[in-house]
Amino acid sequence: MAAHTKTELLRALNDALGAEYGALWLLPQHMAQLEDEELRRQLKLIADVELEHAEKSAQMIYSLGGEPNADLPQLRPRRGAREILEAHLEGEKEAIALYTRALELTDDPKIGEMLEKMRRDEEGHQRLLQRALSRL
Repeated sequence: MAAHTKTELLRALNDALGAEYGALWLLPQHMAQLEDEELRRQLKLIADVELEHAEKSAQMIYSLGGEPNADLPQLRPRRGAREILEAHLEGEKEAIALYTRALELTDDPKIGEMLEKMRRDEEGHQRLLQRALSRL
């Protein structure tokens, strides 16, 4: 892998790591606000997967010889189910774009396989959140 491509991939993975940390910071606050038990359960499932993604992102960064260095985005907790779901839906779209970018930069089959799975997870979260929004 060319040095500039590796640098770009590490940047993409650190951006993804920051996005996952951001979701993990917001999700518990949002779950605490919601009265709908099913919606809280769904957000908890998403949080569990986001934690897994953060760990995998860090593993990939280390495997490429980098150091996890994620900038946390400026985040503010949202209020109300619709606003919460819309914010997380936007986050899922961002995560899909980040994992797609990283996939385009890697030629390592193992990393590519992990990134593809993580992107599919995020696409599943996107569908789940869209369904939840349509029920409001």
